[in-house]
Amino acid sequence: MTGFNLDDFILQLRAAAGESEPVQKVRFQDTQAISRAMPEFENDDEVLFEDDSVSIWFVRFMPGLHVPPHDHQTTATIGVYEGAEDNHFYLREGGQLVHKSTRRVEPGDVIALKPDGIHSVEAANGKQSCGIHVYLARLTTIERSLFDWETGEAAPFSDDNYDRMKRMTA
Repeated sequence: MTGFNLDDFILQLRAAAGESEPVQKVRFQDTQAISRAMPEFENDDEVLFEDDSVSIWFVRFMPGLHVPPHDHQTTATIGVYEGAEDNHFYLREGGQLVHKSTRRVEPGDVIALKPDGIHSVEAANGKQSCGIHVYLARLTTIERSLFDWETGEAAPFSDDNYDRMKRMTA
């Protein structure tokens, strides 16, 4: 992907979202070109595009922050173009949150989560991670959940709950 253009990439992601196998259509080939072309965002998450069929977000994870376990209630496709992020996957068993696996997502990697998938995220290697997340719905209107680290109890996804439940690791 030479001469990366964010607007063109968003159009490609929107088109992929309409395909029968959208996850296989999302590619982050020239991560350095993406990184160079991306604007400097003030916030750690910014909506790049959203309609009723797809939400496309810029997401940055800072070192030392561990985002609490949460769901999306829609298919999520996550691609990293700078740094790396560790995704910790959980299941709810007997009312508890049980850690099942961890996957490091490096530049160029793309992973997908099912609508009922639960994960927590943190930047890897002590460096910030930047990626583009694609959700197959209007994420800003979905009732999502955060999950208590110890009890597994679900709470509404809100800024207050997020701030209360996030962990600072450094």
